[in-house]
Amino acid sequence: MAAPSPTSGGTSGFLPAERAKCSFNVAALQTMTAVALSTGDQMGKDREIFSGPPFDNEEMKDYHSYEDKFANTLARTGAAVKKLRDPANRKFLMRHMAGKVQMGTMFATGGAASIHFSMFLTFLKTNASKEQNEAWLELAQEARYFGAYAQTELGHGSNLRGLETTATLDKETDEFVIHSPTLTSLKWWPTGMYATTHGVVFAQLVIDGKNLGIHGFMMQFRDVKGHLMPGVEIGEMGPKINGDNTNIGYARFTYVRVPRFNMFAKYQQVAQDGQYTAPPKALSKFRYMSMMSIRMLIVGWSFRDLAKSATITIRYSCVRQQGFKDSTAADPLGDGVGEHCIMDYKMQQYRSFKALSVAYCFFWSAVYVSMFLMRIQSTVASGTEEEKDAAAAELPELHATLSGLKVWSTMWAHTLIEDCRKACGGQGYLRSSGVCNLSTDFAEPATVEGEQVIMSLQLARFLMKSVDDLNEGRPIVGSVEYLKEQPLGKIRMRSWKGETDQLIGLLRDRAARFAKKLSVAFKAATAKGLSFDAAINSVAVLAYKAAECHSAYIFVRNNRLALEENVPDAAVKTALTRLLDLVCLMQIRENSGDWMNALDEEQVDLISERINELLDEIRPDCVGLVDGFGFDDYMLDSTLGRFDGNVYEAIYGKAKQSPLNKTTRMVGWEHLEEIFDHDFLKAGMESQRAGKTAAKL
Repeated sequence: MAAPSPTSGGTSGFLPAERAKCSFNVAALQTMTAVALSTGDQMGKDREIFSGPPFDNEEMKDYHSYEDKFANTLARTGAAVKKLRDPANRKFLMRHMAGKVQMGTMFATGGAASIHFSMFLTFLKTNASKEQNEAWLELAQEARYFGAYAQTELGHGSNLRGLETTATLDKETDEFVIHSPTLTSLKWWPTGMYATTHGVVFAQLVIDGKNLGIHGFMMQFRDVKGHLMPGVEIGEMGPKINGDNTNIGYARFTYVRVPRFNMFAKYQQVAQDGQYTAPPKALSKFRYMSMMSIRMLIVGWSFRDLAKSATITIRYSCVRQQGFKDSTAADPLGDGVGEHCIMDYKMQQYRSFKALSVAYCFFWSAVYVSMFLMRIQSTVASGTEEEKDAAAAELPELHATLSGLKVWSTMWAHTLIEDCRKACGGQGYLRSSGVCNLSTDFAEPATVEGEQVIMSLQLARFLMKSVDDLNEGRPIVGSVEYLKEQPLGKIRMRSWKGETDQLIGLLRDRAARFAKKLSVAFKAATAKGLSFDAAINSVAVLAYKAAECHSAYIFVRNNRLALEENVPDAAVKTALTRLLDLVCLMQIRENSGDWMNALDEEQVDLISERINELLDEIRPDCVGLVDGFGFDDYMLDSTLGRFDGNVYEAIYGKAKQSPLNKTTRMVGWEHLEEIFDHDFLKAGMESQRAGKTAAKL
């Protein structure tokens, strides 16, 4: 190991030594995560496309003004689109369009482009008629304009039926009049809206005074010179928890007229005379495909950011030395004694390995829901009517599953990311640590696209309906098949080692019991004369718990299925199965009261013992497991998570970049010098000096 010196922290050998302990081939693991993280040998070549200005101005972003951050984001977005249109970069473009590389791994992207290519484009593909797609789709795919997704309002978020924006048909002019009638009807929270030219705007369709419900309308926000269109007010909302997010907007529409053609018409149509053709009941569910797509992406973000946090924390914990190995020694820093690596402390292992194992669990669920949704979208785009009907029948389960996975992936990830930050000690307080930014920035995915309680209650309603279907003899399939099983009796295990299926069975049993408890409680509430909504509110706490139990089971179920189907390497599977076991065991230990029907105190103690054994088993593999995520130093953007382990050089180098450190004279000295005692300072100048050598011993 290298010794510390004035220019080195002496840590360069720590992580190579940790990697030498790994029990599996890290490259084999990376082949499984490379698609999700856009890693691999091609990464360096791809990044060369986006080298130089304006892509290289992120290093000092923490010192930029709000307006500069916004302008820099747009500069990168514009330059990136030009790069993609360059024929020399066509191979990269094809890989990007195929989902094999993500722009966010190339440079710091912004809200306008990301929402355009996700929610807006998905809505276009799944809700526009053939004629509308001929007019709008190709230009959208080529970024010839940017579109926002304007749904939420200042006064209404999750309750979409309560939106106040109106779209009233004017038969004489063959136009819809889009209007924001109240202050609370302002569109509020659309990501990227300030920097888009167009958007899908959701409004109540009104024909001959009759309200026909929420529909989407294509609107133009800005003219060819970037000015707002007549009757359109667009603004940016101002500073948020994430100080780098400078592009979330609001909008007010004052009697804005758009052609009747601009109502999205794949499933429903309005004729010039006002005749309304409603969509088939089954196909109307496809209108919310964009929302489900972004919720699927959020599960992936939960994995990505938690995986980054675990990587930073584990690498730093294997470098950081703290606490004498023998505090009673005459010279605890000498005599071959030294200090502990903080990763050897059990609580550090518990916190960081929990984040690591849950991150992998999220990864497999992100893959699962992505494949599920892609299959549904493909059917919507090109399936037969019979296939579309079958896909529509699956949407309630997909919507319920995504509601739960979005809520609980972001809830757990947000908590664990912050715990990772705290596990990095004082260095975790610095933005340069990388984990500090992840902790604050993850407030966004934890907040957007559905409030956690409301979405949990949506899942809970699906669970209650599934229980009713079971009780009334109707078939139940998919994620709720566990409802068919009988409750577990008392379990007597001598050890929980190698009992993955039994552990998953406990989570499955809990999910079934709480779903059935919820159904019984809801029926009891309605039997007392409560209305449906009042009854739901009366059992909301139990419903929230049932949604969590279902989601926890689905996460570990997906993880188990993925290991069996996608991991052929025996050593890698063993390492990943340990992580799955740890997720299950920690969930059971931390919520042991949920299993009073099956586990007594002795069994819970055995579970705690197995957790401790797993911490020891995972310890030699921990650096290899985070290396398996495939993050490079650019993607982590962390002084603490560097691949080479040279954290102290990085921390000092980043601190030196502060504008306050450009001169030896204190910035702002002129404001203080008149209040200081100059004679006292001068006396110190005479007695204190800089030497050239160390003191003689």
